[in-house]
Amino acid sequence: MKKKTVIDFIPSMAAAFVSVVCLLIYFFAFRKSNYVDILKACVVPVAALAIPLLNLIFKIRIPYALNIAVAAYAVVALDGASVLNFYEYIPYYDKFLHTAFGIVGSFVIFTMFLYGRGEKMRPWCFFLSIMLCVLGIAAIWEIYEYAGTAIFGYDMQLWMPNMSEVGDMTVREFFENYDPLWDTIWDIIVAVFGVLMFYVIVLIDKFCGFRMCKSIYLQVISTRKPETNADARAEETEELNGSGNKK
Repeated sequence: MKKKTVIDFIPSMAAAFVSVVCLLIYFFAFRKSNYVDILKACVVPVAALAIPLLNLIFKIRIPYALNIAVAAYAVVALDGASVLNFYEYIPYYDKFLHTAFGIVGSFVIFTMFLYGRGEKMRPWCFFLSIMLCVLGIAAIWEIYEYAGTAIFGYDMQLWMPNMSEVGDMTVREFFENYDPLWDTIWDIIVAVFGVLMFYVIVLIDKFCGFRMCKSIYLQVISTRKPETNADARAEETEELNGSGNKK
């Protein structure tokens, strides 16, 4: 158990190391010291700690692959986007992040559903629910970005132009080039692409005998409390079959 606990914290330790490196680059190469960017870099290891702490406190077993995925996403979304400002150097980096969110978010909802015995749902209902949940979270995020822009004047939607570039534009030309609605809609659309990519991963796994899905399921049920004795026996059988397959 102790060895597993230490392994659980490896992604968060790696994320912390990357954040330190990014901050050193930020301070000494970019020569910046914006407290918001520094705070975001500090959030990365904290976000990566969420899953190992949940495992430790509640004695559950969230799949290790999800642990890695969340830590990696925190690094690219906060260290990459905010600290190193990849938005400026990599075209469509924002859309890449929203697509990645669709994949990672689907994985999170997939795991949550398994803890809620979602395997008893019909497959079409299970996967449609994943899509709707991810779209709901994406919409909430866009509301957050809009509120931040409207209330605090901070360009959270990354659309505000350099006014020196738009002085001679007509209103129509301005909105053809700088439309915040375009950003919002496409952020949600690419999140859908991310969910569809997650579906493709599951479909490929199906042709491989559901190796990935079975591994995730076995990790979940290893600590999931059975509702009835029949559930307990069924889950015990699943664990034995899973162990047999690994051998």
